Amino acid sequence: MTPVASRSRMPEIALPEGFEPMPMPPEAAEQGARILGKFTAGDPPVSLALAVGVAPLTAMPLPAVAIASSLVVPYRRRHPAAQVGVVMLANGPALVALHAGAYRRPPEGTREELLLPRIKAEVQVPDGNRMVVVLVAGAGQDDWPVVIAEATRLAGSVEKGRSTRAERDR
Repeated sequence: MTPVASRSRMPEIALPEGFEPMPMPPEAAEQGARILGKFTAGDPPVSLALAVGVAPLTAMPLPAVAIASSLVVPYRRRHPAAQVGVVMLANGPALVALHAGAYRRPPEGTREELLLPRIKAEVQVPDGNRMVVVLVAGAGQDDWPVVIAEATRLAGSVEKGRSTRAERDR
């Protein structure tokens, strides 16, 4: 695991060994994405996608557990099929959501639709006045144990309440 400081006041997160960064689409960067890439984990190895983003969070004078809990109802409204709850990570409470479904896209040059099973875990870590969002996705629904384990492990590595390495070096 390699601690990485990203631009735009991104807190440090321990990226997995073998992490391969991917080009950041402009629309993803505009929506707060800071890290995008792929890696393998599990036994047998499973190919996973990773996205990490930062979103502003209205500062609330509440305990961290209350802030994380306040995210559950709005999240369930936006994603009614997701399994959602608050868990305690090594770095504090976080919202964890698990989505199972399919990604549909037409294959290149044909009208037939290609159905790709997907499983993704999203972990939202409140960090003062921002939300660090860690999203891990796998290619098959049977990958869910590895997806949720990696998402919570990576989210638990977020160093909350600190400046980035680049900011400390200034």
